[in-house]
Amino acid sequence: MDVGSFAGPRVLRAWVMLVGLGAAGCAMIPSQAACPRGQQHHDGQCVPTSTLVFERCLESFRKTRVEREHGVGTEVTAQVKGQGGSFHRERKDVEQAEYDGLPHELMGDAIDECRRQEEQQRTLEVERAWAAVDEAEQRARQAEEERGRAELALREAEQAIARREESGTALQEQLDAAQLALAQADAALEEQRALLVDRHPCTAGAWERCGEQALVAKRDGDYPRAHALYRQACEGGSADACGNWGVMFEHGLGAEVDLPQSRRLYTQACDRGSAHGCVNLGFLHEQGRGMARDLDQAVALYEPACTAGLMRGCGRWGRLMSTGAIIRGETQPPAAELLGRACDGDYPQACMWAGERDLEGRDGERQPLSASRRFRRACEHDVPEACVALGRMHELGDGVREDAGEATRLYQRACEADDARGCAAVERLSRGGEAERNGERTARR
Repeated sequence: MDVGSFAGPRVLRAWVMLVGLGAAGCAMIPSQAACPRGQQHHDGQCVPTSTLVFERCLESFRKTRVEREHGVGTEVTAQVKGQGGSFHRERKDVEQAEYDGLPHELMGDAIDECRRQEEQQRTLEVERAWAAVDEAEQRARQAEEERGRAELALREAEQAIARREESGTALQEQLDAAQLALAQADAALEEQRALLVDRHPCTAGAWERCGEQALVAKRDGDYPRAHALYRQACEGGSADACGNWGVMFEHGLGAEVDLPQSRRLYTQACDRGSAHGCVNLGFLHEQGRGMARDLDQAVALYEPACTAGLMRGCGRWGRLMSTGAIIRGETQPPAAELLGRACDGDYPQACMWAGERDLEGRDGERQPLSASRRFRRACEHDVPEACVALGRMHELGDGVREDAGEATRLYQRACEADDARGCAAVERLSRGGEAERNGERTARR
């Protein structure tokens, strides 16, 4: 039957609740934000997208036969690639009928059956994956055995050389052959180990690669798998995996928001040498999330991360000094230097803050040209407020050419990133704000 024929609000709601395949559930997100890869919007939520097996199973429920003869026998069957399923219900009556579609009272059973078939297919895929792991491990063991045999042959050849010095040339050839065999066995063993690490890093104990696999799962929206992989990698010794796992608890990804757990994981990551973990922990102290606000402790965490080359640490440190939240010490670099270093590195948000200092002349004279360059860099790296600031400069001709078209383009880019000021500026320019802009230019001069 056509799935759309019963896809009313009530049925869709039941389908969304049951098609999770055991997942812990999706975090509630604002309706205007895009869902992660592997999920879709429904009723303001991001839910896992159903598999092809599940969809074909639902499509196969095309006929429902009702027989009533001192009772009712209702049977629905489905076949998907050789996998079958059926269910049966009874109630008293004396009529017979056959019709297209599936009544709402049977929808739950249909979804349960399709979910069972989908889980059966998923189990088959997991079994195949583990079979590949077993095969790789078997090959690795065979390579290890070959290496042992090669070592034995090498020892025997060396002993033979000691006993028969007169036949040194022949024995040397045997020794060379044994050494070659040993090298080939080592190469084969290394190849199998590399293959195991590449395909199943968590099984191979390659914890950094295991953490990278968890990050991919998180970006794809597979939060239960990401949690499981991050747990293995963190407990295995990957500091960055601990820090990234803490992010999931801080933002409620695949779990309830748990700031104490997030703080523990950030601390563990930072203690193990993860600069990202230190900065994440510092941000909790800076914002006072789950603890009392402590800017001195935040700086104490940002500073070593900055020294280690993590530009986000430099940027956050410079921001605190730029806003006057902390007083610069004698041994601390100025805010402009920290923000400039972070801007030139890999933290575009610092370009926005550095541009504001240039535009306002906090470090001497106003430098609108320098500010425009920094705003543009931040805007191109998806910092919407920087697009608004640069658009304003083009609208007013402040240090750059006056260009209403370029200003509108920049405002529109900020608006598409959900920046309310950008949307308001686009609307204002569309109504014609020439008089307002002229007044602002006059006041500025």
